[in-house]
Amino acid sequence: MNKLPAEELFWDAVELHQIQGFWYLTELKDTTDAFRSRFQPRRDDVVLTSFVKTGTTWLKALCHNIIHLENDALAKKNPHDLVPSPPGRLFHTHLPYTNLPESVARSRCKLVYVARNPEDTVVSMWHFYNKFHRAEFPLERAVESFCSGVVPWGPFYEHLVGYWEESKRRPEEVLFLKYEDLVRDPKKQVRELASFLGKPFCPGGDGDEVVDKVLWRSSLERLKELDINKNGIEKQKQRPNTIFFRKGAVGDWKNYMMAEMAQRIDRLTQTKLHGTGLSLDDYILG
Repeated sequence: MNKLPAEELFWDAVELHQIQGFWYLTELKDTTDAFRSRFQPRRDDVVLTSFVKTGTTWLKALCHNIIHLENDALAKKNPHDLVPSPPGRLFHTHLPYTNLPESVARSRCKLVYVARNPEDTVVSMWHFYNKFHRAEFPLERAVESFCSGVVPWGPFYEHLVGYWEESKRRPEEVLFLKYEDLVRDPKKQVRELASFLGKPFCPGGDGDEVVDKVLWRSSLERLKELDINKNGIEKQKQRPNTIFFRKGAVGDWKNYMMAEMAQRIDRLTQTKLHGTGLSLDDYILG
């Protein structure tokens, strides 16, 4: 077997390999290569993008409900099974911006990126992979992996800044959302998201009712209680749909993370985001 340019074992369970400075799941190498070389987007496509465990499920639900307003498919399918979704093509990828297919930039299709506070991202990732692998990987080592950048689709900050900088260069085609803003003021954020997607809601009256409908249909509280998510299996990797739903809370990291872990992440955040104009504080808690 030929050695890849660089390899690591993530959390003693998952093999990673490196492409152009970012870490990928080795098991997805062939599909990742195929996507990067063959994907041909259309001008009216929407590509949802995110780092792992930053609000992907909610973003997929929101965008699907905005684009397919009259079709409550989420009542019977998990958000991850509805993306990609023809017609009104909606895709998702965890790829960093610099590693996207060149065809994406050429097509000028729309990109929507969701970012999240790094501490909450680490804790959510820690719960997710422990549950998926039926493991008890210590949080201290999870923080170490995160800070070193050796995590799936990491490093986190380079992933984040790539989309942030592109959203400043091309605001008509790249929308950068913060998970905390979605929680703090969901109606405002969903209106802005709908306008970006070319599906604006009318102000007031019926428009407000539509916004409320989209938010209710997409809410994690509602999705958690649907039979498809309580008992169903995700198609791509045959994982139980319950794995995609936990708290979705802002600031939950404070229930798990020791002060020195958070301080290490804060120092790294300040260093990595210095001069970018981007802040990731979980300010919503006050």
